[in-house]
Amino acid sequence: MEWKNLLSRHHFKKEEESDVIYRNDYDTIICSTLFRRLQDKAQVFPLDDDDYVRTRLTHSLEVSAIGKKLGEYVFKKLRKAKIDSWFDEHTEKSFSDVLLCAGLVHDIGNPPFGHFGEYAIREWFQKNLNHLSLGNRKITDILTKWQLQDLYFFEGNAQSLRLLSKTPYLGSMNGFNLSYEVLGTIMKYPISAEDLLSNNPNQFKKMGYNFSERQLFEDINLSLGMKGKRHPLSWLLEAADDIAYRTSDLEDAMVKKVISFQQIIDVFRKYQEKLDKKDNAAEDVRICMSKLEDLYQEEAAKNGRKPELTAVQRWNQYVQGVMIKDAGDAFVQNYDKIMQGIYQEDLFEHTVSGHLIQAVSELSEKLIYTSSIKTRTELFGRRVIDSLLSQFMPAAIVYDTESPITFIERRTIDTVSEFYKSMYRHQAQGKDEQEKLYLRILMITDYISGMTDNYAKRLYQELFV
Repeated sequence: MEWKNLLSRHHFKKEEESDVIYRNDYDTIICSTLFRRLQDKAQVFPLDDDDYVRTRLTHSLEVSAIGKKLGEYVFKKLRKAKIDSWFDEHTEKSFSDVLLCAGLVHDIGNPPFGHFGEYAIREWFQKNLNHLSLGNRKITDILTKWQLQDLYFFEGNAQSLRLLSKTPYLGSMNGFNLSYEVLGTIMKYPISAEDLLSNNPNQFKKMGYNFSERQLFEDINLSLGMKGKRHPLSWLLEAADDIAYRTSDLEDAMVKKVISFQQIIDVFRKYQEKLDKKDNAAEDVRICMSKLEDLYQEEAAKNGRKPELTAVQRWNQYVQGVMIKDAGDAFVQNYDKIMQGIYQEDLFEHTVSGHLIQAVSELSEKLIYTSSIKTRTELFGRRVIDSLLSQFMPAAIVYDTESPITFIERRTIDTVSEFYKSMYRHQAQGKDEQEKLYLRILMITDYISGMTDNYAKRLYQELFV
């Protein structure tokens, strides 16, 4: 892969000259409805009324800021190392601004109620699709294997690409029409659901695009010269995401009183005890973890308010700097493998940051993600999504067909936002009946996954309570 292709400003739809003057990827994103909706989508704690706790919007802003810092750090290191002449001929901004924009939209396809919402949508299709029919044929007999896999393995990453390229924007039906360099960067898994099961030499864990976006993926893949591999900047975006949520989850959980400062200290001490003395990073890990206790002592001596929380906040800032350096250095050290598309490890592998992330992960899995506060709202969210899909999907299947549609089904479709129905009509032009069925199912999936947490809750209460 070569940067002259990877960072070309190619777009799906050719822009008019007047549009280019006043519009760029960053402006397009921050002025969009879909981006604003992230303010009412859960990061960790759904339906939370505490304005301190992070949402998908604030998380995305943090990923964007960290991604930009990572891009600046890596660009300078690569230019200094004289690894690639491209870095001498271009500016740092042309490199880091891609990560700035990609960070803003990397989670834009996530449904309400966080990752639990993804599981709820997958579960509904896996349990219910086999019981739905159009005429005298089962839906599972009409759709292709690839189309079925898109539904059974619904994925926020693939949904992000779909929404960014298909939603109406300022009268255009070409989505946000972001540059391919940004779209390529957010594509963590450049593989389809079909290939995920049968042709996956890179061992990708999830799919990255739907059947409906297959042509767009091929265009991005060909234009950027990715050859089916991950865009190099996707490694830095993934690292920025890890840095943002690993550190912020601790802080938010403390605010929610899900974990205590002492529990964090206890987990860190136990982790240090498990460290292999032969590990070259062991001593640095101990120093980083002990820094939290030192910061607490400083805050306690000031007799300030909430010394435990302030110590964690300060420690997060300190650790973010360590992680940015570790991830950036790993990218530079593995530059050739990354550019060849053969790099397989995490950028934090064998680093101090890798140990810190592992310790925080153990704490999160044990105490934060399984907390009753989080679980209760997620289970409610599952009921919301399950009920809405069960209400709208049967109506969507017979919509825009010659099959009989009941009065209730017609009224159900009437309540679907015109925003998503217009998406369907535009995409369905010239398609056969089989693909139209697939697109009608996606219309409802788009509608429900695009809801904010509170909108989904209100609609559920209006319809079923």
